[in-house]
Amino acid sequence: MARLWTSAKCAARCRSKLLLVKLRAHLGTVSFALVSLCVTSHCQLERRSAAEPTVLTAAATTADAAAAVSDAAAADAAAVTDGGPPDAQPAPLVLPGGPWSLPRGDLARTGRSPFVLPDKRPQIVWKFATKGRISAAPILTPEGTIVFGSHDYGIYGLHPDGTLRWKLATHDMVFATPLAGPDGTVYVGSDDDKLYALGAGDGSVRWTASPGSCKRALGAGPESSRCDVEGVTPGFDGSLYIGGDGLTALSPDGKVRWRYGNERRHCGSAPALSPDGLIYTVCQDLLVCLRPDGSKVWEVALSLDLAESPVIGPDGTAYLGAEDRRVYAVSKEGVVKFSVLTGGPVRAALALRSDGTLLAPSYDGQLYAIRSDGTLLWKFQTADAIQSAPILDRKGRALFGSRDNRLYAVTTDGRLLWQVVLDGDVDGSPLLAEDLAILVGTDDRHLYALRGKSSSD
Repeated sequence: MARLWTSAKCAARCRSKLLLVKLRAHLGTVSFALVSLCVTSHCQLERRSAAEPTVLTAAATTADAAAAVSDAAAADAAAVTDGGPPDAQPAPLVLPGGPWSLPRGDLARTGRSPFVLPDKRPQIVWKFATKGRISAAPILTPEGTIVFGSHDYGIYGLHPDGTLRWKLATHDMVFATPLAGPDGTVYVGSDDDKLYALGAGDGSVRWTASPGSCKRALGAGPESSRCDVEGVTPGFDGSLYIGGDGLTALSPDGKVRWRYGNERRHCGSAPALSPDGLIYTVCQDLLVCLRPDGSKVWEVALSLDLAESPVIGPDGTAYLGAEDRRVYAVSKEGVVKFSVLTGGPVRAALALRSDGTLLAPSYDGQLYAIRSDGTLLWKFQTADAIQSAPILDRKGRALFGSRDNRLYAVTTDGRLLWQVVLDGDVDGSPLLAEDLAILVGTDDRHLYALRGKSSSD
């Protein structure tokens, strides 16, 4: 990019996640500096992206822990333990073959975890270095392998102690959260337009699928980015639904069953499923509802850009954030029930508590708690934009990161429980791997494992 964009061009470019999420990673430092001048006056480009974590069984590294949290002690002095009632977990959905390790906890993508957060600030027990930012959400496979992607064109499998088990090289960055099936297969999408089916134990490639129609698979720009595979969701009939060039349903062996496309739009995240099996996906400015056979129920245009998967309530209501700074609630009939204005774009996935409370992270640096009727319950302020999608523990407490280099735990009424200072923006969504155990990726190219002590320790 050899010149500054005009205001009109910047505004137009900011409408697409193809550029919002990936521009900085594909452009050089000098080029991005020019773009940032446009950003500060007209729109907020996503400086990096999002991620998520997995499990740990290592002794605490006290030097790392002390260095990471030294400047958080004062804030923690006022933190209180939240003794709220347990947050009910979604009813388990029966899928073919047995239990799946699902991104954000369930097919509805509520963000609820069955595990509990530490009551006090956890310590770093290990960190694993890659050569790129980690903005893809890791998972823990049933047999204990931590799997995640990096911007260094790699998919990693780690032992629970943070040592490398295997690595697979792709041909482009990995923004997608992996999915683990009950048969030991891990599915990971990449910006090289492929979905990889890997053996969890050794990272061996079982098959790949490239269902898009783009003429270019690599590099920057709409044509090379439209087919990027950015997420996968299993269906009740054994299908694998992947976003990218529209929405594609694959059979368990990677063959295309059907494909839904809409005017060459990029469907830039994994879909969510309602309790009755309907598929909700975002395709740039559209929220689309499909039947399991790929036929359209409805679509609604909401904003210039819808960045992440919607979260689906028990009544079929879809909740999601947008580039126009709003949080939307859309009924199962495709009617907007309400929208809530925040102070910045909402580019991360939302979380949904069992009582209907939404937690929405915004680029104004605040986490918003919104009642099911669209009224504001409380706000929690951080010192920078929030790209990290919150995770809810068994008590309903929220865990999320911010671009102020901190990982936060917040009580059910919006008070600080604790914070941990890390060495880079915490854009990745954290994962509770087990009780008191957390994994999170950051922009300093590391995956961090943290563990807290139980109240009896």
